[in-house]
Amino acid sequence: MKLQRVSLKDQAADILRDRIICGQIPTGTKLVEREVAELLGVSRAPARDALMQLEKEGLVVSKLDARYVIELTERDIRELHAVRLELERLAVDLATQNTNARYQAAQVETLKLMEASIASGDNIAFARADVEGHTLIWEQAENLHLKNTLHSMIGPIFMFMANSAEYYDWEETYNLHSDLVKCMNSGDRDAARASIERHMKNSCERSVGVFHVRGMQLENGHSNK
Repeated sequence: MKLQRVSLKDQAADILRDRIICGQIPTGTKLVEREVAELLGVSRAPARDALMQLEKEGLVVSKLDARYVIELTERDIRELHAVRLELERLAVDLATQNTNARYQAAQVETLKLMEASIASGDNIAFARADVEGHTLIWEQAENLHLKNTLHSMIGPIFMFMANSAEYYDWEETYNLHSDLVKCMNSGDRDAARASIERHMKNSCERSVGVFHVRGMQLENGHSNK
């Protein structure tokens, strides 16, 4: 994919971020600067800047030999969700106060995208719609610092979910998000806060459960040898 020669660093970072978060570039992947530049059709300078930006966002880590897409531990998941709950709760509270027809229509369209991706079994499309739905909430909160903070730390969580898609119940996630949108659109702040708390609890439990299931699968694999 060739990029326009305007804000190459930002465009490169946006494309890499999207591919990592949606699981198209798996966790643990080695990101060689030259290969990233070739992938995006840019010189090595904007590719390097994009990698540095994603490192700041927690999606990429530097090791002695190169940069890699981050691999989260169970502790990482628990700690990220603990912080995310507080930030999402604030965002939902502010967004509920700012609800309007434009945001309501946008959230309905996002829910339709989620439904369509579930029907087609497209986990990448669902991940994108999920990110879009939460991004709309952050924008609706109308707090730039809150939005930027959420953007900078939530990427690794969505990345983990996309890379572990087979362990999640996407219909359950859809229903939780649909309930959240309904509560926000009603203007009921207490109901909206309770809804996002259920949503975040489910997200954390499902994500932590991935490690337990993988551990059991590994044990069964060894015992069958």
